[in-house]
Amino acid sequence: MKTLLSLFCLVTYLTCALSQHPVSLDMACNKALSAVACSFEFTNNGNEDLYLLKRNTPLEGLNSQFVSVSLDGRPLEYEGIIIHRLPPTKDEFVLLKAGESISALVQITDAFSIDTDGLYTVQYSRPLQYLSVNEMSEMSTGKLRESIVRESVHIHLEDTSLLSRPKKEETKANYIVHLEACGSASFVGDRNNSATLDAHKKLCSGIDKAKGGVGNNKVYVTWFGTYTSGRATKVKEVYQKMRDGIGSKTCTYHNNGPLCKPNYYAYTYKGSTTVYLCDVYYGDPTDCSKTGESKEGTLIHEWAHAFAYIDDVTYGRTNCKNLAKSNPDDAVRNADTYLYHYCDLQ
Repeated sequence: MKTLLSLFCLVTYLTCALSQHPVSLDMACNKALSAVACSFEFTNNGNEDLYLLKRNTPLEGLNSQFVSVSLDGRPLEYEGIIIHRLPPTKDEFVLLKAGESISALVQITDAFSIDTDGLYTVQYSRPLQYLSVNEMSEMSTGKLRESIVRESVHIHLEDTSLLSRPKKEETKANYIVHLEACGSASFVGDRNNSATLDAHKKLCSGIDKAKGGVGNNKVYVTWFGTYTSGRATKVKEVYQKMRDGIGSKTCTYHNNGPLCKPNYYAYTYKGSTTVYLCDVYYGDPTDCSKTGESKEGTLIHEWAHAFAYIDDVTYGRTNCKNLAKSNPDDAVRNADTYLYHYCDLQ
């Protein structure tokens, strides 16, 4: 009787687990010639069809950090593209029928510098997001459900000096504008550069104002959650890194970035001094807004990536406010959060 009860509990547990997280992942990594390639297979283990969001997964290619890579426990820096984009649209989902799988293959050496022989761990690091068929018909993308995956693989690599390295786009500026109080701005191409320059000119004084507004107050709690001195110190450090970078370096704005897609505002790389601007960006007003997007806000978002090495956890005002309530630590490392906090204090 006790055995039957235990079996019933086990079956019940598994059923509940599948209903909570119906999408599973299998992954494998291998060295192939001059690259390390990883395969990812997503399976719908539920009993209903689902629409899986391709964004932030290998199903859209290596356009975000969905894996972390470490060597003997030491994490490697992600060197790939980081994108500021619109909320998901229907074409960013793929139908995954009950019991079916879909797979993708990416070369992680396109985004991580693997140059030392040893034991590497590749860990999937983002939740999978999906909608039911009914939710998709209503296009309720603000109600994305999540399936947590904790898959990882170990791979011992030798002769890593033969592996390819991440490549970043090279830019050659058309002209440079030297600013009296906020470094220099240069431009590749010309697409309403005067508006971008106007937005850029506001950044140094704007960052000073935002950093000065970090404290146990309503605006801080709205965007970063429950106040602690430790988290507040981290927020100030992020603003200071942005301020130092913008004030001391030549910031380059590359119009119509080569990797732009219709739903991109802009993109950059960690450690870069270039922001690549895309179509959506040009349609926004120049100055910060407390209700919508802006050129000034997009620049803050991108320089948070480039100079402060901040990640993307979630996008949009509502999602960022919810993140502040549910996970303040994640809010502190989310680029869009700095955009909204900064703009609310201008």
